[in-house]
Amino acid sequence: MTHPTNDTINSEFSMMYSTNTLQRLLRTTFICCGLSFVVACASTPEPDFNSSLIPASQRKEYLASLTKAEACPLHLASLTDERSSKDLLVGSDNVSQDALFNLLKQSLMNMNVTPDVATDNSVKVSLERAFVKTLGSNMVATVIIDVQYRPHYADEYSPSVSYRGKGMQVNAESADSQGYDRAEDAIEEAITQATRRLKSSLLHECEGSVTNANAI
Repeated sequence: MTHPTNDTINSEFSMMYSTNTLQRLLRTTFICCGLSFVVACASTPEPDFNSSLIPASQRKEYLASLTKAEACPLHLASLTDERSSKDLLVGSDNVSQDALFNLLKQSLMNMNVTPDVATDNSVKVSLERAFVKTLGSNMVATVIIDVQYRPHYADEYSPSVSYRGKGMQVNAESADSQGYDRAEDAIEEAITQATRRLKSSLLHECEGSVTNANAI
């Protein structure tokens, strides 16, 4: 009977050790790759739609859609200010709540959202945030509104959906005498963007209203 030599035993043990090590390494690599993939997917931000980046070939279609959205009538059931602080400071000045509300009301009216419109499709709008930041010589305004929608066939309003708008004024130093006016322009632009997003998102709900309005 032939007994294995020490060299043979050591060789077999080394092969087994190498195989086990390789298997552990492969398992570890697989797990790490899997975790990296999950983390990458979870941390990938959603794309932010920016109408200024629409290609020229699609701009006509976009403008037509925007026109339909503006024509779609919505009843404004309520308009409230839910900001934790009603102050909107621009340098040493403060944009009053009345001035901000007037800008929001006018933008909604331009988009055919008023308390007087004759339609059973209605919305409740609340102003959640409004602020202005100075980035170098530029002013950037951000406005966030929450909207609840109730179509004509429903008895209750939907859960709130947030719409964000941004506006920018370049070379608008807050220390300038015109800094306050430039800030209001940025805020107005941000509000307009938010209300357009509101109407565009509900366009599919009021195609009939748009058709009836065009027929009158």
